[in-house]
Amino acid sequence: MRIALKEWAVVIGGLARGRQHILLRKGGIAEGRDGFELLHREFLFYPTWEHQQENLIRPEFRSEFQDARPPSPNLIPVGYLAKVEAIRPAPESPEALAAMPHAHIWNETFLRMRYEYRPDLPLYTVLVRTFRLPQTVEVPYDSRYAGCRSWVELNQEIDVSGAQPVLTDQKFAHAAAEVRMRATSDRAREAS
Repeated sequence: MRIALKEWAVVIGGLARGRQHILLRKGGIAEGRDGFELLHREFLFYPTWEHQQENLIRPEFRSEFQDARPPSPNLIPVGYLAKVEAIRPAPESPEALAAMPHAHIWNETFLRMRYEYRPDLPLYTVLVRTFRLPQTVEVPYDSRYAGCRSWVELNQEIDVSGAQPVLTDQKFAHAAAEVRMRATSDRAREAS
């Protein structure tokens, strides 16, 4: 596989530990005026450090922020694969998403920022199942990977055979059901 989605390294850590199950996407600057498109249902995670900020994650996850530092500026550690289980419009308010703390590590300040950024574009929640590759591959940095874009095509193929889910089937099914239930009940409240 060569396709990777850029995501904060600390968020990838949350996904890897089974503490995060959703991604939020609206689009990067390079996505253009139509915003983010879910072009791929399976992809690698490309960790980024450019915009992640310790003050934008909940306090109980801040100790993990130190683990999310780049090991080398010239090598990108690629160690996780995602499979998209569902994509839905985000709840109508950041408060509704904050009420789903089991699904993500972000705090209310971050969630508000995501909702307020380019309000003309829809915000999506992407429910993903995360898989650990048998070994982390260090991909040499290439300037083509830079910039505010969601997707990158790596210069090399990454073998994903043997990738193992970070959560058991039962634990992931439970987490996914909670995310779906919360999203559904939020939309039902908004309709009434």
